[in-house]
Amino acid sequence: MKSLFLSAVLLQFFETCWSQFPRPCANSEGLRTKECCPVWSGDGSPCGALSGRGFCADVSVSDEPNGPQYPHSGIDDRERWPLAFFNRTCRCAGNYGGFNCGECRFGYWGSNCAEYRESVRRNIMSMSTTEQQKFISYLNLAKNTINPDYVITTGTRAEMGENGESPMFSDINTYDLFVWIHYYVSRDTFLGGPGNVWRDIDFAHESAAFLPWHRVYLL
Repeated sequence: MKSLFLSAVLLQFFETCWSQFPRPCANSEGLRTKECCPVWSGDGSPCGALSGRGFCADVSVSDEPNGPQYPHSGIDDRERWPLAFFNRTCRCAGNYGGFNCGECRFGYWGSNCAEYRESVRRNIMSMSTTEQQKFISYLNLAKNTINPDYVITTGTRAEMGENGESPMFSDINTYDLFVWIHYYVSRDTFLGGPGNVWRDIDFAHESAAFLPWHRVYLL
């Protein structure tokens, strides 16, 4: 199970879709084809292929077995993420990133994503009043802005139909999207037991994945 939550759930967000459900793919066609390779508006091609930003490729996931505490297979959408939903996504080249390779990898800037800027995490108590107000204003903006790029799922893949005929996605504001990603990864996991119930086992926090998971997540 450690491989499920450490390598397959969050770390692969940044390698494939950055987050779970890019808006252009959250529909019946995306679910039916299991492909999420949106067009980059900069050149009108999937994954910005015409500009060399990336290309559509099969998703590669770890073949490492789950630990003995999770002896199941095929019952949780997060297993071998994101294969329950998509098996082809954009693979970005160089310093490009984002679900359509239309952005830069974390830390890189500029039209060609060639400029590197180091980010420093700061203690809010050490900021000036003006800096604190600016920070809070951005939080308020995020709380009141529907995210234009990502949506969240409101059901399981099975509930959406074999061919994705009943997509179950919903808008969410940018602040709550950040909260929801954390919830989706760390929510209870089905471990069988008496009556095949959901048990309160949180592998994102109650395992060796705790520190690296959250360090990557906060980026």
